[in-house]
Amino acid sequence: MPATSGNKPSDGPICTVVPVPVLGGERRTYSGFAQPFAAHSHGYYVIGRVRQGSRILELNRRALHIGPGDLVVFNPGDVHGCSHNGEELFAFDSVTIASEKLDSATLAYPNSDAMDAGEAFEALMEALDGSIDEEVMERALYLASLLESEIDDPRPVAAHDDAVLHTYAHLLGHLAEPVSVKELAAAEGISEYALIRAYCRRFSITPIQHLASLRVECACELLAQGAAPSGVAAQAGFADQAHLTRTFKQRLGTTPAAYRKMTSRNPRTGGITPVSSSPHSYGAPHLHHKEASSGFLGEPSEP
Repeated sequence: MPATSGNKPSDGPICTVVPVPVLGGERRTYSGFAQPFAAHSHGYYVIGRVRQGSRILELNRRALHIGPGDLVVFNPGDVHGCSHNGEELFAFDSVTIASEKLDSATLAYPNSDAMDAGEAFEALMEALDGSIDEEVMERALYLASLLESEIDDPRPVAAHDDAVLHTYAHLLGHLAEPVSVKELAAAEGISEYALIRAYCRRFSITPIQHLASLRVECACELLAQGAAPSGVAAQAGFADQAHLTRTFKQRLGTTPAAYRKMTSRNPRTGGITPVSSSPHSYGAPHLHHKEASSGFLGEPSEP
């Protein structure tokens, strides 16, 4: 039986993105979604709340069931994806926050009864509907403080960790170039299996999956600066514009053209028009990545 929601079926999935410069991030709202979201990661924090529908969230190799009212938290580097669970279409409200705004703190995934954090999230959403940057920042920092983990457990250096960091740096510096795991492993003098195993141990994602996330984040930056999708595709390392669009929709839930329209102007002075779209995913772990308390590793439908 097809998923349904309070919206008319013809409405289709909708993704709205509004820049929030004071947080170095964006407010992202999703509604009417039934599609799965490919495994991905971000270079920034995401704090969100489920408004409608149920999902099975895979976060750093741990399966979680999320539903209406649940808070969801992703640290920079957390690998996550999700699939639909039930008949009701999925709706989700979220905000992204630049890593440096929170001093690269590690946020803990909240318990379902985290009432204080839930109230703080709603207060932040209310502030985002206003126009006072100081209030937005204060409420975002307060919310993060409620979610900050008291456990600071740096991961021990594992075998081939230096090779992994060299590989990550290479990917980041050569986004537009073709890449193969065989060549990456040879450059570090280790086997392909050793590289994949070590890379997944550190980032919970394969190098090629990670590269796709990095390319999408690069595309986001270029689009927000007003660049045309056709030019962005080549600059960010995609085979063509169609490849960019497919991969972008898997990680953001909207098209590059729609994202450009929503982000390349000041949200405080112009209205934002929601656009019809489809699945989502995103981002890239930081080099300073700390392992979170859960996880996911799965092949995205478009490598």
